[in-house]
Amino acid sequence: MKIKQTSVALENKEGRLFELTYLLMRNQIDIRSFFVNEAAEFSGVHMILDKPDLALKVLKEKGYFVREVEVFALKADDRPGGLLKVLTVLKENGLNIEYVYGFGEKHEGKAIFVFRISDIDKAIEVIRSGLVESLDHDKVTGSRAASSWELVDTL
Repeated sequence: MKIKQTSVALENKEGRLFELTYLLMRNQIDIRSFFVNEAAEFSGVHMILDKPDLALKVLKEKGYFVREVEVFALKADDRPGGLLKVLTVLKENGLNIEYVYGFGEKHEGKAIFVFRISDIDKAIEVIRSGLVESLDHDKVTGSRAASSWELVDTL
């Protein structure tokens, strides 16, 4: 299950992250997942949003360099080796992970990992083969409960 991730190149200057998140708030766009990778002059801000199409429009109108990429997410047991299980499956199937980020849900004992991967269609096929389960967008965004190792469609 593919998820739309909004990625923004943001100058490493005071207040730029505030301005970005304020613009999203003013347009009633909720950030469900958020990851920033630092570079010299610009950082990559990767977000899963409840209204990705609106965000893309609003951000482009305001002059942000923004693009939409496809990612997928997995919910797993939050324990030692939990992530290793899926990494092993992906590695054994020749899939390269471009980046991954995650967060935990301590009240459920789960962790959610968001993957940007070389061949997302193959990765989802491998996951759906029964080795692990996936979550859809609604499950990631919290509108439906999800069980261990399933794909996530939304955050």
